[in-house]
Amino acid sequence: MEVQIKTKKQNKIMAKNSTEVAYGFGQMGSGHIKAAATDLMPPAGSVIIAITMLDDVSFGVLTADTHLNGANVVAKQGGDGTAYFGTGAQVLANGIDADDTDTVESVAVASSVVFPKGLTIYGRWTSVSLQADSTHGVICYYGPAHVGAAVPAIS
Repeated sequence: MEVQIKTKKQNKIMAKNSTEVAYGFGQMGSGHIKAAATDLMPPAGSVIIAITMLDDVSFGVLTADTHLNGANVVAKQGGDGTAYFGTGAQVLANGIDADDTDTVESVAVASSVVFPKGLTIYGRWTSVSLQADSTHGVICYYGPAHVGAAVPAIS
C-alpha cells in the first residue's frame, strides 16, 4: 500500500486501490447454505476464504485447500508449506509437536464442534457442508484459487 504526502509542488496518492485487498475481503462473491449434507463448492477458479455463522453450527465437511502443502510445494520452498484446518486429516503445515517436529499436533475439526453464531472463520476451503439443518445457516465468501490449483470435481 502506498501512502504519500501532498506538497505544494505535487499531488501524491494517499491510498492504493488493490484487487489483492479486494479479493482478500470476499469481494469475489459469496454463497449461503442452511441444509445438512448440502455441499457448497465455490465457482471455478475460486475457494472459500471466510465463513460467517448465522446460527450455532457444526460442519459435516470443511475441506481445506491443500494446494500449498503438497510435496511439490515443500520441495520448491522448503519447510512444510501452508495448510488450513478442516474436517480432514491434518498435515505438518497445520502445526507440529514442539517435542517432535515430525509429528502433526493439529487435529481435524470433529463434527461435534459447535461454531457460535456471529463468528467468522478465515482460511481456504474447497467444500463446506453443515452437520445438521440450520434455521439461518452460514455465508461463505469466495476468493481466488491459487494459480495451478486443481478445480474440485463435482460429484
